Amino acid sequence: MKTHLLPFMVCLAIVPARAADDATASTLVDKNATASDAVSELPKSTDPLIDPLTGTPYIAVHNPDIVESAIFIIEFQRAHPLEHALLLTGEIHDAVAIMGDPAVAYTWRGKVYFHSYEMGDVLIPDRSPEQVSEGYMSRLHQAYRTLARYYFSQSCGIHHIPWPMSAEQAYEMGNADKGPHVLPNELPGDTEEVQATRVEARLKKLGLTTAKAYFNVPGTDKYGKSYTCDLVTFDFGNFAYEWSKTGCSYIGLASKTYLPSMIDSIICAIDYQKEHPAEKVICFLHEASGQGHMPGLMVSTTVFTKNGQLWFHHLVPGDLPSALSLDDLKDSDKVIDADLAVYRPALKKFDAQDAQLRHQPPSGLKKYLNGYKTPDVSVEGVLAELQKRGVEARIITGSDSPELVFIWGKQPFTYKPGLGCFAGKPEQTTASS
Repeated sequence: MKTHLLPFMVCLAIVPARAADDATASTLVDKNATASDAVSELPKSTDPLIDPLTGTPYIAVHNPDIVESAIFIIEFQRAHPLEHALLLTGEIHDAVAIMGDPAVAYTWRGKVYFHSYEMGDVLIPDRSPEQVSEGYMSRLHQAYRTLARYYFSQSCGIHHIPWPMSAEQAYEMGNADKGPHVLPNELPGDTEEVQATRVEARLKKLGLTTAKAYFNVPGTDKYGKSYTCDLVTFDFGNFAYEWSKTGCSYIGLASKTYLPSMIDSIICAIDYQKEHPAEKVICFLHEASGQGHMPGLMVSTTVFTKNGQLWFHHLVPGDLPSALSLDDLKDSDKVIDADLAVYRPALKKFDAQDAQLRHQPPSGLKKYLNGYKTPDVSVEGVLAELQKRGVEARIITGSDSPELVFIWGKQPFTYKPGLGCFAGKPEQTTASS
């Protein structure tokens, strides 16, 4: 993968301790606030590596920015579903651009806080929970940047860090990760490779299945200097990002998320047959073939009739006409080969068009989505879709990653988020309907 730029990431200013636990942190926000207004009600940290709001570890890598923000939003909302968290970023104008100071605004017991790698958690006493919304995003982000600049100037003096006298000096400070920060930025024994691997694993565990680490990637920074780094790309919300130890950047619109082949085939078969009882739908289940597929991954080649013609069903790149006859359906191998013969070139063309649409500023989001709505691919989301259609299914817990067991054709299958469907049941014991 080619990196187009090395992001200009200056670590913003911090107080020496976790901002949420420092009594002075909130008073720096609004000097006119009353004492009662400025009292933080956040739980206190007992372990500097664990976020007391989520009960999970901080990512603890250099310049996490968007990574820390994404992790916090997901885990905070899961732990506190009645509260609200909102990603704050600056305006993005280019397809491959510097990420604009990402942070999170969130509510906690009727008050508003900022969460960031640089400042930790800071109470904002002049904001109301109703303002943690899309309509106030720009103003909240501007308030965060104003506060962050103040912290930066104060902390540089407290920690005797030279104030950057030029853009290049500030750029070098960010690259070296010398700026002050509150949240941890490394663990004992960390290397660049270890940190990139940790970011990829953590994001995938949280359901961001597009996360992928790349190692020893060559590039050239904004001053023409060559470098190599490890990085992780991932989708979050509607956008795609890239993280490395030097910072993060926006790299385009996020790729669309689709249901696994087998789940989509079940839904298609049941819905189409119900809507068109005179037509036929046949699903040919088989193990996925080709490079990169996991052993045992089950997919489905789905064929349906429409006005006397056979069609292959595909979410992407769309349904494709077939020259097969009904008699040909007796030979599953022939059906699967015929499907692949039309599917592969159609998918290649689709991917090329999709890439052109994705690599653009957010202004192209509406055109790219074109009415598409991202499905809920969590075990809960897939369970709801299957049960809605009368398919026997249940969630299996008892491990870090809940899985879904369902019955199709009198056979059990297991759905694993981010991976797909596999034949048989998992080796877990706890079940819930």
